[in-house]
Amino acid sequence: MSQPLATSATTHPGLLHPKNEDSHAVFETTEGGTVLLVCDGMGGMGRGDEASRLAVELLTKELRTGHGFPTDRLRIALRRADDEIRRQLCSTGEGYPGSTAVIVYVLEGAGHVAWVGDSRAYHVRKGRVVERTRDHKLVEELVDSGQLTPQQARASALAHVVTRALGGRSVREATVRPGAPGHVWKLLRGDRMVVMSDGICDLVGDEEIAKVTSEGSLEQVNQRFVELALERGGHDNITCVVGEWSGPDWVEEEVATPVMRPGRDLDELLNDDTMHPDTLDQRNPADIRLALLDPPSDVDDGRVTEEIASDAGLPPSPLPGAGLPPLPDDAPRLPVAPVGATPAGVAQVARPSADPEAPTEPSAGPRTATPPGSRTRPSALRPGEAPPPPPPPGEGTLFDWRFLVAIAAGIGLLLFILSWFTR
Repeated sequence: MSQPLATSATTHPGLLHPKNEDSHAVFETTEGGTVLLVCDGMGGMGRGDEASRLAVELLTKELRTGHGFPTDRLRIALRRADDEIRRQLCSTGEGYPGSTAVIVYVLEGAGHVAWVGDSRAYHVRKGRVVERTRDHKLVEELVDSGQLTPQQARASALAHVVTRALGGRSVREATVRPGAPGHVWKLLRGDRMVVMSDGICDLVGDEEIAKVTSEGSLEQVNQRFVELALERGGHDNITCVVGEWSGPDWVEEEVATPVMRPGRDLDELLNDDTMHPDTLDQRNPADIRLALLDPPSDVDDGRVTEEIASDAGLPPSPLPGAGLPPLPDDAPRLPVAPVGATPAGVAQVARPSADPEAPTEPSAGPRTATPPGSRTRPSALRPGEAPPPPPPPGEGTLFDWRFLVAIAAGIGLLLFILSWFTR
């Protein structure tokens, strides 16, 4: 069954190339969607036309039938086309022909997009660009990294270096990674989509593309793009596919996300009809919210702390262990040190006093680091133990007589070496 989507396509070889290496296709799928596809052949012993035709053939065959999430299907189709093009065209020793590809798959008011290379797709609404694809070009990556400005990128000699393509390299290299926006294009009545090769978007800016796309019929839009490209040099092949959505506005389905409250058993959850999305519309929304979100009174979900309760003006929660039966007298208990006593072997730490002028309690002394290679750490002083006396004068001093003798010997050796080389 066809959907309310009108399309128009055109192609032109341009002014500099003897043949047209672009290919395109517009076709419907078995699930009722419409595919807008443009492929731009690239070099490789003059066989870019073969690569673009094979790409359209493979992608059409892959996408015409099938089920599943559309964007995933587009990515898989592009990866399979890349492998097959390299197998058929890049393993014969006659160069590495390749092709770009850009796909917009319209299904039930949503546009699913995927691409490889620098052919573009635009989503236009009321004279402005809502969204477009990003080129897989070297200068695009340099602009993103801040090494080039957009103006420098347009004038760069590397402006036509493509970083991803279908084919164009050895079969031993990794399969291409297609680009995708990560979300669908949400179409409203009157929105237009345009899919084009770089023979147009290299010469026409985004604002002008939005203006041309919004004016006149679809055939007039295509004709105007060809005229603009030819007027500005026609340096490459020119291909354009335009589609206009005339169906209802795309509305995202509002499906409630089931939330399992704490303490529910799995069996209870599986047998609860309120957790099934198909039954949510048969109940009062307020009842559904209470059933899913409000925990029973005997469940402590642990989300309310005493700090939160005090901030909200609520009574504090009971202390841990409150309400538990007392232990019997003969139950084993852990030894507890008396208040104010310090266990043996534990250093006393000076604590700040509430009175800023009160003297502080002396600590065990400054912290010391473990000497390198030592397997034991210096132990802290025990309570009441006096610190060791300081070393006698001159003992342990760094600059003793042995150190001075070593310095003198080194200076003498250095002077001897200098006098030897200056003879």
